[in-house]
Amino acid sequence: MNSNAQSLNAKLHEKLPKNIGTVKKWRMATQAEFFSSLANLLKIGFSLTAALKFIRETDQTLKPGTEKIILNLQTGLGFSECAKPLISPSAYYQLMIAEKHGQLQSVLQELATFDRLKIKQIQKIKAMMVYPLFLCFILLLLVVLIHTVVFPQIATLLPEVSAANSSRINPIFLGIIGLFVALVFLMSGIYLFRQSPLKKAEILAKTPLLGPIFKCYLNYYLASNLAILLKNGLSVKEIYETFMAQNKNSIIYELGEKLHIALTNGSSLKKLLRTHQIIPREIIKFLNSGDTVSGMANSMTAYSKLMFEEMIAKTNKAIGFIQPTMFLIIGVTIVLTYFQLLMPIYNSVKGLY
Repeated sequence: MNSNAQSLNAKLHEKLPKNIGTVKKWRMATQAEFFSSLANLLKIGFSLTAALKFIRETDQTLKPGTEKIILNLQTGLGFSECAKPLISPSAYYQLMIAEKHGQLQSVLQELATFDRLKIKQIQKIKAMMVYPLFLCFILLLLVVLIHTVVFPQIATLLPEVSAANSSRINPIFLGIIGLFVALVFLMSGIYLFRQSPLKKAEILAKTPLLGPIFKCYLNYYLASNLAILLKNGLSVKEIYETFMAQNKNSIIYELGEKLHIALTNGSSLKKLLRTHQIIPREIIKFLNSGDTVSGMANSMTAYSKLMFEEMIAKTNKAIGFIQPTMFLIIGVTIVLTYFQLLMPIYNSVKGLY
């Protein structure tokens, strides 16, 4: 039996591409394509293994990664664990919960939709940034030309005025300011890195512009996972046990830990809400509603869809601020540059009267 198993493994390894052990993590577009293809095949009746083999044979882009998943499945690992090295961490946690509780196809489709909308938003941002960045490039060339050509000419013609003007700006002072700003960013990054996942989420949710978007995403993420668990009839205690089975560095695990402490100490979910305001009030209301488990699951599903739509709306609103902000920065830079250029000339003319 052992020799047969070894010969079978040897044959499998011979069929694999030579670089199968070095398959890189999928880009977002590749991940979305894989999720969508797999979800569609599962929907029309393919088994998971048959669907993966079909993708391997028909999609050359997905073939190396899919081959690796199939090989790992043959060792007895779960699908989410096999796909973990290839997909994003948040997608992995959702797949793991869905796989354990029978919602794999719907979650795969949802992840594919989310990834594609994310790609669409990124492409929209890139398209809007092309013209402002081109203007910034032209402006940078203009500033360089002014400082390398025009200012030396002014210094030659008007040395006294040029010296007086340049003495107003101390390069050492500017260097100290730049160093201070860099130090503040570095210390902020170190502080954020050392915080727990839940604390990081609370900090990110309070940041300007991106904070509301992140909060909507977190609400969607929590509600969609809870909806999966509730649809399978899990109690609050069973939900916490599922959360505690996740990675210790994930926000899902920490929420499960907080929920366990609240249940053990007899604390209410309202108290947990007051302590961690990042947890949506709506989710606590659904869990405290006294409704049936299926009713709570439907409420969670509806709320997750609402948060998804709100997240897209807020993202579009934030994108709308990009071009005006860029043009404002460009305009201010142009005015300051010409002001710096014209001031020596103005001072020289003023000295004649």
